[in-house]
Amino acid sequence: MKTTFEIQKSISPLDEKVVLERLHNINNIWNVTIDLGNKSISFEYLNRNVLEVIRRELNEMGYHVINDTHQLDNSAKP
Repeated sequence: MKTTFEIQKSISPLDEKVVLERLHNINNIWNVTIDLGNKSISFEYLNRNVLEVIRRELNEMGYHVINDTHQLDNSAKP
C-alpha cells in the first residue's frame, strides 16, 4: 500500500538526507520520497502498524504529521 504524509512546518534541524536514512532503517517500508518544499513524505508500506511507527519517528525528528491519504488529524490547528 502507498500513502503520503503531509507535515507541518519543520522545527527539525535535520536535512532531507538524514530523514531519508532514518526512515529507510524502519522495517516494512520502501520507496520513500521526501518533498520538504511541499511538506510531504510518501512511501509504500506492508501493514497499518507501520504507519504509527513512522508517525512516531517523524515526531521524534521534529516533523508533526497533520494529514495522510488515509485519515485527517483533526487535532492539528492550521
